[in-house]
Amino acid sequence: MCHKYYHEHEEHREGECCGHGRWHHLGRHWRFGYVPLRGLLHLLVLKLLSESPLRGTEVRSALKDRLDLDIPGSAIYVILGMLEDKGLVVSSWETEERGPARKVYRISEYGLEYLKEMVEEIKKYRKVLDYLTS
Repeated sequence: MCHKYYHEHEEHREGECCGHGRWHHLGRHWRFGYVPLRGLLHLLVLKLLSESPLRGTEVRSALKDRLDLDIPGSAIYVILGMLEDKGLVVSSWETEERGPARKVYRISEYGLEYLKEMVEEIKKYRKVLDYLTS
């Protein structure tokens, strides 16, 4: 059954799932698309946030250090904002003794569930990727 939140179009009325899986509406109306191999960046951000809360600059640094992905800071904040709008990430302002308040992002329970299911979908493509990269 489709999640009530995503019934934005007539063909996706409550109780009338189109059969594409629980999360496809999140992707369908989202810039990244719902094909697991397309738009993996938002999943990488969620994975990082599942390990620990991070500021946007720390997300960017982790992607660069761990995966050699040099993503512009502006793109990271767009992704974080979209993840937050969808309820997959929550943020809060944290202050230290010195300096300005900083926005810290955490993955939500909904985001953890989404990440887990998307990782399972991606695992289905492992054989294809192994073949393509061999």
